[in-house]
Amino acid sequence: MARLPDLIRDSKLETYFLPDCSVETVHKFQESDPTSGQRLVTRLEHWQRQQRVGRGGFGSIWLEKLTKGGRPGGKAQYGALRAVKQIDIDTRLRPIDYDRELEAIAKFSHYRYERCFVKSFGWYEGPGQLFIAMEYLEFGDLFAYLHQKPPVPEEEAKEIAYQILDGLNMMHENGFAHRDLKPNNILIKSHPPGDKWWIKLADFGITKRIEESHGQSTTLKGTPRYFAPEIWGLAERGSAYATDIWALGEIVFEILTKKPAFATLGSLAGYKSQQEFPVTVLTDAGLSQPGIDFVVSLMCLNPNDRMTASSAMSSVWIQSLILQPSEPAKAIEDKPRIPSPVTIMTEEFASWTTVLSSEAPEGAFHSMSSANTAVEVVNAPPGKTIGTQKEKIYSSQETAVPEVMKGQGQIETLELRPTEPKSQHRTADWLRRQGRHKEAENMYRQALQEREKVLGHDHEETLDSTHWVGVSLYNRRQYKEAETVFRQALQGREKVLGYGHKDTLYSAHWLGYSLYAQGQYEEAAIMYRKALQGREKVLGHDNEETLKSEHWLGLSLHRQGQYKEAETVLRQALQGREKVLGHDHEEALRSAHWLGHSLYNQGQYKEAETMFRKALQGREKVLGQDYKETLYSAHYLGLSLYRQKEYKKAITVFRRALQGREKTLGYDHEETLDSAYWLGLSQYYQKLYKEARSTFRRTLRGREKTLGHDHAATLNTRKHMEKANMQLTT
Repeated sequence: MARLPDLIRDSKLETYFLPDCSVETVHKFQESDPTSGQRLVTRLEHWQRQQRVGRGGFGSIWLEKLTKGGRPGGKAQYGALRAVKQIDIDTRLRPIDYDRELEAIAKFSHYRYERCFVKSFGWYEGPGQLFIAMEYLEFGDLFAYLHQKPPVPEEEAKEIAYQILDGLNMMHENGFAHRDLKPNNILIKSHPPGDKWWIKLADFGITKRIEESHGQSTTLKGTPRYFAPEIWGLAERGSAYATDIWALGEIVFEILTKKPAFATLGSLAGYKSQQEFPVTVLTDAGLSQPGIDFVVSLMCLNPNDRMTASSAMSSVWIQSLILQPSEPAKAIEDKPRIPSPVTIMTEEFASWTTVLSSEAPEGAFHSMSSANTAVEVVNAPPGKTIGTQKEKIYSSQETAVPEVMKGQGQIETLELRPTEPKSQHRTADWLRRQGRHKEAENMYRQALQEREKVLGHDHEETLDSTHWVGVSLYNRRQYKEAETVFRQALQGREKVLGYGHKDTLYSAHWLGYSLYAQGQYEEAAIMYRKALQGREKVLGHDNEETLKSEHWLGLSLHRQGQYKEAETVLRQALQGREKVLGHDHEEALRSAHWLGHSLYNQGQYKEAETMFRKALQGREKVLGQDYKETLYSAHYLGLSLYRQKEYKKAITVFRRALQGREKTLGYDHEETLDSAYWLGLSQYYQKLYKEARSTFRRTLRGREKTLGHDHAATLNTRKHMEKANMQLTT
């Protein structure tokens, strides 16, 4: 196998096989043991093969049990189960590009994605075979479930569709198309009536990262019965992601009706010629008009007319779901990083293929051919019944669902009808999760006014609404107004809850955010220090929220030019975050990057280089090579090398930053031009005058266009271009 990317190599398991390798596999781990305090211990895991639970075009899937070893207090303990996909890697007859699968599995096994994707525990190789260890989901796949069940009620179908969209949206945003989406590759973690629906996407065997230079899939891969019209040549090709959207439409159609939308290629061709979608099948199944509109919009003949995963999640049908409130969304590099909007849920061992049972017939839904799928049947009680479309639905917390008014297939208004302050507040939480901060602010204000009237200004719930009005203002970048509101919340909470209460400290921290965003770094540092000291006392130093305050205190000191003090604080934040969150956690990498900044500004370029390199490598692994923050670390790594006169190394790093920024930000972006300028300087001092002149010339054109002819940066670029030209002519 050719050299693999670090993301894949880092997930490889050190493995050896006992004499009968088909029965027992042993993995060796070398790691620290926090229980005993030992820096390095060697641990073995013995996994014994139980039985085959699935088959595919390139191999089999086996259920394995941990019979010996494991991590004390860890996830893999005696008796644990896992699914292992065994792939034949002898490519003499049929080449298999399994690197794609490994990349996708490694990428989407990151903690931020694992609610949507079957988690991988690593991969290893045997004689002529590749093995991928995955979590085991005992309820099997959606195809097997649907085979023995009646059509799924609309509200349950909506939840399944939402969860599939959640996963597809993550994939598409990261440049991956699934390309084999079908019920067999949708695994069930839980289902009604015993629990809520929770599904995960699996089988990335033919996923492909979509390169911007191509932008679409060009090979016929996947399962034919879920092929979009453009794959059959019945429509012009569009985005590769659009084929996943079509497949989702087919899946939703099937789970609602137990019938295919287009059972044969001929019926699909008829859809093209007659332009008639089988809406009557959905109507006969009792699907509401918003649901019908949703399915039809996923299965437009023209791929460019289909909704994207992102827009589908904002559709009327999906938005009628009640989503639990959470923390605000992320901010940019030099703004507070707000927690993810969805709580990540994990489990040690749930499944990846189907349960142990008899096989269901391949054509249970379709008469069109199906490739590389073996299906087993799962037994479970039937789901919930269908509710009428116009009923107002409430969650277990009695939160009113947005009532959608539609006309002629288009959304006209979204009318929210909460019944009391608690519902108003929760509806505001829902709006904030959708990024609709103005509407959220209005709803929080309504809840605040009602609570002030009924409970009084200093009641705990009133102050809670006050705080979230501030968060909404902050998210709308109205930082001055947010500052005022956070001060009110802080003063009230200090009075009612006390200085050391966690909610009081939360308001103090957010007040720091608002001050920092206005450039009032000294005052922000006071608030962050206050929050830090209180949180250390109440939550402990190694609490994630405490470390967040410590990090932002360090940034505030840095912005004031107090680099030595910032270095001390950021180093403590980094050590704490690496201990609590892990070395490759996004927030730990953020602290490493800014610690590098503080060292750089003190002239400690070698130490800064170490931090920027650490941040860069981690961000490439966690965020991706072309992510804005990854490129930010690359640029400053280049600067650190340049300051040490390591011009040759600096050239390599600046060129990497420049290429990424051109791709992500555009050539005329200020940060792109900055990387180009420093690349030119590094080439100049490496005496590559011709290359330097060319780089300066391109940078000059961009800066004249973006900054103007008389800007200092433009003039500086022109001066260095002339110096390079002079070296070439002398």
